[in-house]
Amino acid sequence: MVAENRQAAQKENACLLGKVRLSMSIPRLIVAGVEPGPAVDLVAGALLAGLGEQRPVRPILLGLDLPLWRLVYDLSARAPRVLDPMLLSRDAAMELYDRWAEEMDLVVFVAARPLIESWEGVPGSRPCDLAAAFDAPVILALDARDRGASAAAVLHGSRAMAGRIEVGGVVAVGGDESPASIELTEALRREVDLPLLGRVPPQLTEQFMRQHVSPGGRVKTVGPGPARGGTAHLCREAAGYVALREVQALARRSGFLPAAPHRLLTLRPNPGQVSVAAAWGPPLQPVALENVDVLQAMGVRLVPLNLAKDREVPPDADGLLLLGQLDEQQIQRFAANRALLAELRAAVDAGLPAVAMGGGALLLLQRLADSRGRAFDLVGALPAEAELIESYDRPVYVTATATRQNPFDEGTHELYELFDLEFSLLEQGSFAYQIRTPGGAEQAEGFVIKRCLATTLYTSFVACPQLATRFVSVMQFLQGH
Repeated sequence: MVAENRQAAQKENACLLGKVRLSMSIPRLIVAGVEPGPAVDLVAGALLAGLGEQRPVRPILLGLDLPLWRLVYDLSARAPRVLDPMLLSRDAAMELYDRWAEEMDLVVFVAARPLIESWEGVPGSRPCDLAAAFDAPVILALDARDRGASAAAVLHGSRAMAGRIEVGGVVAVGGDESPASIELTEALRREVDLPLLGRVPPQLTEQFMRQHVSPGGRVKTVGPGPARGGTAHLCREAAGYVALREVQALARRSGFLPAAPHRLLTLRPNPGQVSVAAAWGPPLQPVALENVDVLQAMGVRLVPLNLAKDREVPPDADGLLLLGQLDEQQIQRFAANRALLAELRAAVDAGLPAVAMGGGALLLLQRLADSRGRAFDLVGALPAEAELIESYDRPVYVTATATRQNPFDEGTHELYELFDLEFSLLEQGSFAYQIRTPGGAEQAEGFVIKRCLATTLYTSFVACPQLATRFVSVMQFLQGH
């Protein structure tokens, strides 16, 4: 009987251990290019379109690239997350990964930079470095349009410089039956010794490239850009040219990854169970969602606030979060919701604790003109009118120091901007930050109105935990009074 009980206990423990290991060792892979360009976008889109139909898949971008982010967002049933090497330490990245991988069958990392190129010069930020850190196999996207053995040479060199990581295969974008493509295929087989996991045909590739690349390249976006949805459809078509079963098998070869200690995502308990009205829907695109993850980990109850449809701020909300990138094509829907605009202004004027970042801060302006010259009357809580000059594809980082008037933040840290703004009216008041430009000049940024912190810059609650804890603490204090 004792032996039987011991065997039963061992069997139960083995099952529990298996469950723990399964939760901590979710199949995962990294999609990266060998050169700059949108080939990796098409390959990542095809994989997410094909694999996401069969199982829960979490896309995680390694570095923020907005055209790539929008494509991934359109294709995935799970909102993409971003690991920004400029803002996050390796430990913080591992902890966030643990949270984002929960209840997923697969995690697909997508590198915004080529395999052996760093993000803003940050040590350890190359996709090959992160592949080693996450013990994840790599799929390489190769632009094969009108290229032969020279493309294979680039691939071979990148693989050699990447160090000891597992490169599981290549997806060629734009390859055909031309002599150059045949030469490339032979070079991959003989010289590089990597399996070809897919070949997206030239016509489909060219359609994608025309629709996906921003006007003037991948530096900035001005105006409305190409119609949405077309590139996602092309990625779904491209999925039929990729060996998805082989990709799934490759992802399952990822190594065992021990759970990271949770420090940042358990900042402080929330005994008062404060509630935050979290804005979503047009015109905000949900960028920087790790801030939402931090609030949820602190026990904050998030109440959705649909900016286009809801007519009032939830009456039980203890605070307000306006966060995201502004979609210029959807501003009119928000501007037309006059009832909610009045409610938001009244809430800020009454001292409701609020954090507005990036595009969320723009919604609180009196008036905003977009890059096409259309002007919109908005909430009017901030003493300013502005014109949106251009939107960037990738973050522009600045060093910011919180002012004494800042209600939640303190100290000096890196923040980033995703658009250029010019104020046509700006009344002097309490500013949130002093920022240093690359040229060394200092300027004021952001607004402090009652208990509202509004800044056109973006930050991360993971990189600035005091911002989140003070935000919650103020709400708890007011809830007790």
